[in-house]
Amino acid sequence: MNKILIVALLLLPFSSVSAEGIFYFFNNKNGLNDFKKNYEHIDIVAPQIYEVEQDLSISKPLNKKIITEAKRKSVPTMPLIVQDKFDKVLMSTILITPSAQDKIIDFMIKEAKRQKYVGWQFDFENINHLDRDMYSDFVAKTYKKMKENGLQFSVAVIVRDRDYERNSKNQDWSSAYDYKKLAANSDFLSLMTYDDPKTEGPVASIPYVERILKYITKQAPAQKLSLGIPFYCYVWQDGKKIGTATYEIAEKNYKKAKKGKTRGFDEALGAEYFKYVKDKMETIVWCDNEESFNLKQEIISKYNMRGYSVWALGQGANKIWNEIGSQIAEM
Repeated sequence: MNKILIVALLLLPFSSVSAEGIFYFFNNKNGLNDFKKNYEHIDIVAPQIYEVEQDLSISKPLNKKIITEAKRKSVPTMPLIVQDKFDKVLMSTILITPSAQDKIIDFMIKEAKRQKYVGWQFDFENINHLDRDMYSDFVAKTYKKMKENGLQFSVAVIVRDRDYERNSKNQDWSSAYDYKKLAANSDFLSLMTYDDPKTEGPVASIPYVERILKYITKQAPAQKLSLGIPFYCYVWQDGKKIGTATYEIAEKNYKKAKKGKTRGFDEALGAEYFKYVKDKMETIVWCDNEESFNLKQEIISKYNMRGYSVWALGQGANKIWNEIGSQIAEM
C-alpha cells in the first residue's frame, strides 16, 4: 500500500468509522414493521424471544416472524436469552445448578447452528447481588463454549457509576454485574444506559450517560462497550413519572392537545420534550430524537466505543432512521 495512503487512513477521525448498530426486538407488530422498513440500516437484530422457564427448560421462540424476516433480508441475528419474568429465585437456581447451565449452553449452540445465528446475548436481570461471582463464572463458561463453536457472545448489563460493596444495604439490579470480568469473558457488553433510576425527565440524559461511562470505561475496555440508546419516551404528569410511550404516540398526543402546548429540545439534557395540559394536569413527555441520537454518536466516538444497542424497534422517531442512513451514506 502507498505510504501516503497509509498515513491518510491513520489520520482519519474515528467518526469516519461506522459504529455497530444493534437493534433489539420484542414480540410486537410495530417492531416487526419497523424492521421490514429499515433493515438496511441494521447491523445486528437482537430479538428477545427465548426464555429459561421455571422448570429450567428453554422456551420455543416467542416470535418466529422476526427470525424469518432477518434471514430473508440477510441481517445477522443475535437473540437474547432471559430468565422467565426476570425471576430472582429462578436465576439463583440456574447459577447453583451446573447441569442447568450446561443445558442452556448446549441449547444455544444447537439453536444457533439450526437458525444460522451469529451468536447470543445474555439478558439475565434481577440477579441476587450475592450471586455476582457465580454469574461471572457462568458467563466465562458460556464464552468459552461459544468461541469453540465460532459464535459471538455478549452480555447486557444494567449500569452503575460506583463500586460494588457487598455489605451495603443499598443494592439494586446493577449490583450483580462485575464489568471487568464480564468484559473479559465476552465479545462485548451492551450497556443498558436507558432508564436513569433518578431521572426527573428523560430516559437517559446526556449528563447521566457521561457519568456512567466515566465509571464503566475504567472497568472495561471502551472497544468492548455498546452504548444503550432508548427509542421510547418517559411520560410525566404533575411532576410524577406515570409510564412510557413510543415516539409516535407522544407526538400524536401532543398534536391532539388543546392547552399549554410547548415543544422543544433541551440542549443540556439532550432530549426532546412535549409539554401540554391533559385532564387539567401538566404533562411532559421526554423522548430521544434524531438530535439525541447524534449527540450519543458523538459520545461513542469520544470514548472510542464499539457501537450502540437500541431498545427497541417500533418505538423510535422515524427521523432517527434518516440520520442513520445519512451517516452510512457518508462512509
